[in-house]
Amino acid sequence: MSDSPGARIKYLRNLTNMSQEELGRRVGVQRAAINKYEKGTIENIPIKTIEKIAQVFDVSPSFIVGWGSPNSNELLSAEVKVIQGVQRFYGKGAVEILEIYSTLNNIGRKRIHQYCCDMDEVYRVDA
Repeated sequence: MSDSPGARIKYLRNLTNMSQEELGRRVGVQRAAINKYEKGTIENIPIKTIEKIAQVFDVSPSFIVGWGSPNSNELLSAEVKVIQGVQRFYGKGAVEILEIYSTLNNIGRKRIHQYCCDMDEVYRVDA
């Protein structure tokens, strides 16, 4: 991971599967601003915005700006929240499937994806 604030913001956003639009909404800026932060077009991100972004991802502002090495507890905290969210919405079985998926190579992942698409056609639950 790069030490730039933009790279760290993008990393956390992708880790939590959050769109730029959603992050912008949560911190009170436009999607375009988030995009510019991530690309490094805007290098001097306002401190209030850094604080809000850090709060959204439950990390310290110093992690966002890259002061010192990343705190493994902060990264773990974000990953744990994602896992807890999956378990809350889809159950423990979904977490187990993700754990298995994470151990597969690209061929295995493609086969799982195709299998899921096939299953979706047959067993879809109408919402």
